[in-house]
Amino acid sequence: MRIFFDTNVYVAEALLGEWAEAMISATVRAAWRIFISDDVLDEIQRVLTDDLGFSARLARLTRQRCVRRSICIREIASRHEVPGDPADSPILRAALAASADYLVTNDQHLLELDPYEGLRIISMSAYHELLKNEGLIP
Repeated sequence: MRIFFDTNVYVAEALLGEWAEAMISATVRAAWRIFISDDVLDEIQRVLTDDLGFSARLARLTRQRCVRRSICIREIASRHEVPGDPADSPILRAALAASADYLVTNDQHLLELDPYEGLRIISMSAYHELLKNEGLIP
């Protein structure tokens, strides 16, 4: 299985801990491939420091943790756009470039596209249910 987590999943892991961490850890234990992009890594740092006021150290540690568990994918130029929010287009493009089975996000503009050219775009709660159904988390 190939999974692309949106920024909001990693931010939830950094801030809320257990629930998001359990999902990411279960994905790693299942040996499913996790993909990330430079855009997501940069956005994680920006959101944690600029938007939420956390330290640069927390943002850097979060970024490093993401890099350790993921395969970094380069976004390629493509025709794929998110109509409701063009700023989300790099996330969609990177997930497609990774040939991900699932893009996990809580972003409504992305969720509205599900399914998109073979890519399932699901919420964090739907992904949690998928992991439960696979027997990967209680």
